[in-house]
Amino acid sequence: MVIDVHGHLGRINQAPFWAADGPQLDAYLDEAEIDSLWVSSARSLMYDVREGNAEVIAALKTTQKLRGYIVVNPVCPESKDDLALLDSEKVVGVKIHPDYHGYDALSPSVRPFLDEVAERANLILTHISCMPGTAFSEGGKLLELAARHPQTNFIFAHLGGIFQNGLYPYFPNFEGLEKIAARNLRNVYVDTAHHLMYVYPGVMERVVEIYGADRLVFGTDMPLQGPMQARFAIETIRALKIPEEDKERILHGNAERLLGGRKDV
Repeated sequence: MVIDVHGHLGRINQAPFWAADGPQLDAYLDEAEIDSLWVSSARSLMYDVREGNAEVIAALKTTQKLRGYIVVNPVCPESKDDLALLDSEKVVGVKIHPDYHGYDALSPSVRPFLDEVAERANLILTHISCMPGTAFSEGGKLLELAARHPQTNFIFAHLGGIFQNGLYPYFPNFEGLEKIAARNLRNVYVDTAHHLMYVYPGVMERVVEIYGADRLVFGTDMPLQGPMQARFAIETIRALKIPEEDKERILHGNAERLLGGRKDV
């Protein structure tokens, strides 16, 4: 089994080549041999939060392999009303994206909003900045939210903020992941939704060395990464020289644990 915890419904960054509706995502998953994809709405991240959430709920009713995140944004405080959708069938949790929505997670004006979200959600997927200079959602800032809410599980995206050195792009920077690992919050998981994991040899080996396998979850950022890239990502994990049970934890077991061992993920 393979569970992908990080995908999107709709058109990412308004690019037509990064667009997929529910049926298209189901087809991608069949091609990549992925059993389940957890999606947030691209519209929610870049245009209208509540319209995008409604699109996700509608798509969950008509697709076989999709599960959904509800997006909330403190810049649009009315989006908090959509937390009622957490009780909807196939909804797994909440997605927040400080970079796109333009807020600092440590801001005193934002803190009460995020604290309420964390109190009401069992699982939060948060974007972590994976480009130098995009500091709104640097991993250290989001760690403070996770530390205040140990009862809530968090997925920190993009390998905890791994990025390419702008001058020497073949040297991935692991600083963000190292900071997250040093804090060692047991409710913080890290997803693999980053192309560096399979573009450069040794990246995933280093990730497992830094963070271990018991809190790594598989993600692709689909449709940003298509079926071919997703298959490469799966094979990157399967080729690791680690115990088979650790590979299974990354590919599906940890995601199942996040949802309390549910088999309908």
